Amino acid sequence: MVKQKFLSIKYIMAQAFILVLIVSIPMHFYINSELENREFKDSLELSAYAKRVANKIYEFSNSDDREFYFPRSNIFKSAIYSESGEEIFSLFQKKVAPINSNIVRKNDHVYMQISLKENVFNASYLLVAKKITYAKLIQNVLAILMVVSFLVFISTFFIIKQSLEPYKKFNRYLENFIKDAMHELKTPIGVIMLNLDGLDNIYENNKMIKRAKSALKNMVVVYEDLEFFVRKNRVEHPKESINISKFIKNRVEFFMDLLNSKEMEVVLDIEESLYVNFSKLELSRIIDNTISNAIKYSKNRKKIEIVLKNDGSKIVLKIKDEGKGIENTQKIFDRYYRGDKISGGFGIGLSIVKNICDKNGVHVEVNSKPNEGSEFIYLFYS
Repeated sequence: MVKQKFLSIKYIMAQAFILVLIVSIPMHFYINSELENREFKDSLELSAYAKRVANKIYEFSNSDDREFYFPRSNIFKSAIYSESGEEIFSLFQKKVAPINSNIVRKNDHVYMQISLKENVFNASYLLVAKKITYAKLIQNVLAILMVVSFLVFISTFFIIKQSLEPYKKFNRYLENFIKDAMHELKTPIGVIMLNLDGLDNIYENNKMIKRAKSALKNMVVVYEDLEFFVRKNRVEHPKESINISKFIKNRVEFFMDLLNSKEMEVVLDIEESLYVNFSKLELSRIIDNTISNAIKYSKNRKKIEIVLKNDGSKIVLKIKDEGKGIENTQKIFDRYYRGDKISGGFGIGLSIVKNICDKNGVHVEVNSKPNEGSEFIYLFYS
């Protein structure tokens, strides 16, 4: 479920990125167009203001007035220069030299220079300027981006929702199918087990019955793994004080048919009366999967050693086999990973074990050498 949500988020992000990329193309042209319009508008405004100032100068030159009030503006600044470029009068806060072209954008201002006709000030050039501002453009772009982002989010949400609906239905159908199938399997497995036990009592040491019982034990482990996997997020597993010494012996007894069928020896070194606060179901998944794998990946007439001891602040459980070993101990806890595709199961057993250990603060270590065997070490902290 977590992986599915992660994939959904990745898919939504990918869709959003594509849509934003598509939107950015017209946005790019819009910004360029607005900048060109801004330049054209600035040019018209500066030209109009320059003509207005020039006309004021011409009017004063042709009048008998003795005082000239140089035109001022909150938006525009201006200055007049002689033929040699000397400043005659300026409204700029800092000294500005005349420019060599009609219009120039420099720093955060745009400048326009026009030539003046003969006037009383002997001014040859008029320079006008205004501050460049993109506040309106930025506001428009932000507004468009907000609207587009909202539309992208809404459209992407509904697209993803509709596209994932078939997968959700399939997952629900598959989950219900697995639960129904497991419910139907539980009764016949129990009936087969009872009948095989009855036959084993009647026909003692019958190899065919022993093999059938050992195969059924393997099936029971897989069944219990699947049941735990399906129900783990829906069913609480209450903890209780468990005599782990006795619990391990009972689980070994459960696997005796499998062990006998492969003529394997189990060496137990179990310290008595050790207790852990754990769920019985979760503890059985740890022990059953480890012992089952030790049997499954070992050849006939090999040995399994199980050690349980109190080591101060922790209880140490070691299960060691003489099997084929593990090539990559880093991947064995990954879901669906199988070290052996021939004799391996579904690849969920050790994933369940790791999940339970992480949940309950149990530290797990794996030591293995190919063709020599593996050792699983579980540290239960008090």
